[in-house]
This record gives sequence, structure tokens and C-alpha cells, in this order.
Amino acid sequence: MDATLDSEDISLLNQLSDKQKDQALTLYTAREKKKSTAYILWILFGVYYFYLGRPFKNILLWLLCFCVIGEIWWIVDLFRLSGMVKRKNKEILLECIKEAMQLYPAPPSTDTYE
Repeated sequence: MDATLDSEDISLLNQLSDKQKDQALTLYTAREKKKSTAYILWILFGVYYFYLGRPFKNILLWLLCFCVIGEIWWIVDLFRLSGMVKRKNKEILLECIKEAMQLYPAPPSTDTYE
């Protein structure tokens, strides 16, 4: 797993049971997006939006590359790409946590209040 989990992500994971946490982390490591891969796709093919799950944005970028606007957008994304990967990984982590909670629901509380 990449060292991309910040303190907020860790606190979310700490609220889960051990089984849920293990499942969420297993799913996350299989699905997380790497910054290095995103930058390689930015340089070589300009398909980094496809990699981040935003295909329509990528098609729009390609269409706008026939004029100066697309090329400026492409250059600006060089500086934004790290944050885009971080936001996508946050979405992935939340999805993994949700799936783990569905797979291993919390046991019913044994506390009884009278």
C-alpha cells in the first residue's frame, strides 16, 4: 500500500472492526491509484482522466487540444494531478469501507437500557 493515507483516513479505518478494516485495506490496496502512473499517462498519452475514472473529461480534453485551450488545460493539470489522484483515492477508500461494512456488518449491541 502506498503511504497515501492521512490522519483522517486512518481515523475512519480505526472506527471499523478488525475484519472490516482488513477487508477495506485489502480492497483499497488493489484499487488505489498511483501518482506515478497518473504522471506517466499525462506525459505519454494524455489519458490520465481515463485512469482517474473520468472518461468524458478526457475526451473533452482531447477535443480541445485542437485549439490552445486544451493545451493550456493539459499544462495546468500537471500541477493539479497530485490532488486529483489524492481525491480519487479518498473516494476509493470510502467505497472500500462501505463494501467492508456491508460484507461484515457490525454485531448487534448487547447493551440493554431499561
